[in-house]
Amino acid sequence: MTSDDFHEYVAYFRQHFEEGLIRAGFSEGEAGWEGSIPHTAGTTRVVIDLPTRFPFRPPTVTPVDHDAVPWSWHRDPDGALCLVAEDDHDGLWWTEAPAFLEHVTAWFERADTGWTDDRPDLDLDRYFQPSTDRRLYLYDDLAQYLNRPVRFSPSSNKTMRIKHGTRPSKALKHSKDRFGYVADLGEVDVPPRTWADISTRIDSKADLGRRIRQQTVAIVVLTYRRGPHGGAIVLDVAPKKDGGTVVTRLRSAADTEAARSARAGVLAPELRGSKVALVGAGALGSFIADMLVRSGVRHLTLIDDDVVVPGNLVRHLVGPDAVGLPKVEAVKQHLVRNNEALADGIGTINRALTTGSDAVDHLRNHDLVVNATADFATTALLHVSAQSLGTQVLSAVLQNDGRTYRIDVLPPLNDAAPLPPSTTRADTTAPPLFEAGCGSPISPTPPHAVVEAAAATVRHAVGLLVNRSLHPAGETRHLHSSAERNQQ
Repeated sequence: MTSDDFHEYVAYFRQHFEEGLIRAGFSEGEAGWEGSIPHTAGTTRVVIDLPTRFPFRPPTVTPVDHDAVPWSWHRDPDGALCLVAEDDHDGLWWTEAPAFLEHVTAWFERADTGWTDDRPDLDLDRYFQPSTDRRLYLYDDLAQYLNRPVRFSPSSNKTMRIKHGTRPSKALKHSKDRFGYVADLGEVDVPPRTWADISTRIDSKADLGRRIRQQTVAIVVLTYRRGPHGGAIVLDVAPKKDGGTVVTRLRSAADTEAARSARAGVLAPELRGSKVALVGAGALGSFIADMLVRSGVRHLTLIDDDVVVPGNLVRHLVGPDAVGLPKVEAVKQHLVRNNEALADGIGTINRALTTGSDAVDHLRNHDLVVNATADFATTALLHVSAQSLGTQVLSAVLQNDGRTYRIDVLPPLNDAAPLPPSTTRADTTAPPLFEAGCGSPISPTPPHAVVEAAAATVRHAVGLLVNRSLHPAGETRHLHSSAERNQQ
């Protein structure tokens, strides 16, 4: 598509939408397209404006009389109706005027009934303009600070971290710390937009208005609730010359275990008590370990006898600072440092798995053993040991120079048939590479294949841990390149 084609595309959709508004009785004015929206409680005059990014962003709809429509969580700070959620952009459905106007009518119908069965979103931040202070303000459990002074102190990466504070006796204009107060708004049915809205909701004993004027409080942290959910916002506050208060929002985020695990997936709580042994902490094993911990596993035993060398780094989870460390220790350090994993929950064994008694011990003492060694003897040892105990081991391997991954449940669940043998063939287009010493050629498996195979392995591992297996025998997948597909 050329630039001219793009502009014609946009112009067509704009004209098409405007023609639909004209047919619905709207007329164009200085502010946009004005017309009436009928609904259960009456008729409301609105102005519809097409943003410069239309049709890729939806039109805005604003009541002509802002106060004729009740303020709610479904109004933007400028009075516009909050019509389209970020997860409702499929198909750019709003480009058809009749469908969009029907959606606006539905908004008014729901407003007329008081937004029954409303989704309790917590985006209070959007009701305040951003502060010129662009640092990130981090807070932990705010319950311990409620109705108390706090201070935020500079930390790494342009962050400010909350601490218990004392009420300063006078303004501290040159301190690197910023002083504040934590208050509770309670249940918020209509979002506040000004300091007047806030001050009527918080405990008057805090006397925050006076302290803001004296500049001994520069930050106000507000907790609030909406339905079963709780939220928080960090505000930058400063006195106006006329006696009012300027309120802007600071970038803020919770730094709590709940916040760090909220995106781990719905199965994370079930996985916290799971115990997993991972045999092999090389490229594939290191990423399996990382994703297991990110998914919620907090009890992990890493087993490997090798050390990190520079040649490992392109495919391995760890970086140059780990060269020379045992792979199990390097992976553990990475997990503890980067994933908030508890150090005492990760065990390391810096030797190879070679005996049946060790294999049986690991199978008995863990909910699952994952084999990422790509070593046939180790795989066979674990398979036989699992059979003798009536349990399973999960074995993952990359084959065909990274063009295939294979994940076996050994023995398969429910007496299912095992996966058929894989066909392996080396890449003959490039000569093999060898490092010094006696050994096999260096595998040309690319890093992206390692990560993809690790992700698939973790999906199977999670399924086994929560008794919802993906397949009784496992999975084999061929990752052909486009050139290889064209040759077939």
